[in-house]
Amino acid sequence: MAKLRRAWHDAVPGAGAEVSLDLEQSHHVVQVLRLRRGDALAVFDGRGREWDAELLDDRRTGARVRIGAEKLDPVEAPVAVTLFQGLCRPDRMEWVVQKSTELGVWSVRPIATMRSEGDGPSAERLDRWRRIAREAARQSGRRIVPGISEVETIPAAASLRGASIVLAPGAEAPLASVLSGPAPPEVHLVVGPEGGLEQGEVAALEGSGFRRAELGPRILRTETAGVVACALILHAWGDLGSGRPSLPRPPA
Repeated sequence: MAKLRRAWHDAVPGAGAEVSLDLEQSHHVVQVLRLRRGDALAVFDGRGREWDAELLDDRRTGARVRIGAEKLDPVEAPVAVTLFQGLCRPDRMEWVVQKSTELGVWSVRPIATMRSEGDGPSAERLDRWRRIAREAARQSGRRIVPGISEVETIPAAASLRGASIVLAPGAEAPLASVLSGPAPPEVHLVVGPEGGLEQGEVAALEGSGFRRAELGPRILRTETAGVVACALILHAWGDLGSGRPSLPRPPA
């Protein structure tokens, strides 16, 4: 697949401005994309906005661009999916962050469960996950970088807006049957860690308003289950191969 000519900058003043890219983005533009002065690219801010741009200075340590017209074509899904991912091994969490970002997930919120491994990520690892999300957004053409939160406890559906779903093998309802009716503004999906959620945790989630669903007769790894479920949700209620229009701006 061809590389997109894109770079990230978190503080774009607007059309006509000139901005300097940081070391990582400069390296990508000059060394990876091999762009030179006068070449066209796009700059996005990770919060839903993107602009055409022109490379003015092709230094590897401080590339500079001139910002042009804003891009207004819709690229983000019309439903905001939040993935509550049970903590698992760091390499698997990285895969979840990368692939869910590519799919169009709004945020990834690691949760501590009874079967979670470890005490949660260090500040350095959390920062790495956020860089992975930013790079995946740049590579996939997204304008929003999903939020990656610090470790939380399992949420209660009563405190959330929209549809709330928990994946649990053995549930009577397949996920497809839950994804019916008009698209909600938000979807909250809970996926257990390796080994799954305890029955008491599933029962507590159901008691707080989550709908229990399963993906099928085969057991998927935790990192696979969440990404597959997000893809199905975005297909049914979003824009992933469904032909539905996406939003030009993130929901409030």
